[in-house]
Amino acid sequence: QRAAHSVLFWTMGGLGLARWDNVGLAALGACTILAYGLWNHRKLDAFLAGENAAESLGVPVVRMRRTAFLVAAFSTAILVSVAGVIGFVGLMIPHLSRPLAGPLHLRLIASCALFGAMLLLTSDLLARTLLPPQELPIGIITSSV
Repeated sequence: QRAAHSVLFWTMGGLGLARWDNVGLAALGACTILAYGLWNHRKLDAFLAGENAAESLGVPVVRMRRTAFLVAAFSTAILVSVAGVIGFVGLMIPHLSRPLAGPLHLRLIASCALFGAMLLLTSDLLARTLLPPQELPIGIITSSV
């Protein structure tokens, strides 16, 4: 029964079965994408004007696009393997925070971290308190956003 419960919470997302031994793996994924974004925020900002403009500003467009894709895929794979589909919150948070933080990546990275944490904590609180003593999967709450 524990295995079925684990599968359900992984497919729907949840923090109820989180273990401390997974923190290092999750930190690896989060730190990888954070470091890449902070290190390359100016190059990423150049892409806002289009690929031709970025190339004229000296950004190696093909290499940058390939590297960004690989870093995003690697980080997403790690975070989803640890937390289930709640890792996909990271795909919608930038769209929700961009109107407040603006388009520049340095501010957007910080606001995404803040809004993502707030959304997950609020969703976890609701998932644990809406139907006591049961705990809803967080994916049910986050999918309503």
